[in-house]
Amino acid sequence: MGTTTTTGTKALEPTSAEPGLGDKAVKHSEALSTVMLGYYELIDQEKIDEVLSLFSKTATYRRCEQLYDGIAEIEDFYRNGRKIRGKHEIISHWVSGQTGIVEGVFRGKGLNDSPKDVGFADFFTFDRDGKICDRHTYLMIGSSYVKE
Repeated sequence: MGTTTTTGTKALEPTSAEPGLGDKAVKHSEALSTVMLGYYELIDQEKIDEVLSLFSKTATYRRCEQLYDGIAEIEDFYRNGRKIRGKHEIISHWVSGQTGIVEGVFRGKGLNDSPKDVGFADFFTFDRDGKICDRHTYLMIGSSYVKE
């Protein structure tokens, strides 16, 4: 249904007196940013095999109140449980160490072609190989929840 749009980025760089360490941190942040942003490109194109290749075999994915533990459960979710189709617009993203955060909006269709338009925040943790070992999604569903 379209291509992911990115509107802002930010890499949080550690400061260090050791020469060259800052450059390594920037390259590391850029590599993890590429994985995170690549995830949204792939999922928008419904390339599930490629999406799954970004996760470690022991990864966990917390999607709101649901937990998918291990690559088999994550794969089952992406192949059978995820009913939305559409496009992610990335508003901003940050990387610090092995953690990345993405803020954005999803627009598309749900089950029975119901329209979907929701803000989200995703928190990624990466292993030493640059694979996603934990992902946690929060959806911005509005403030009415806390008013009732």
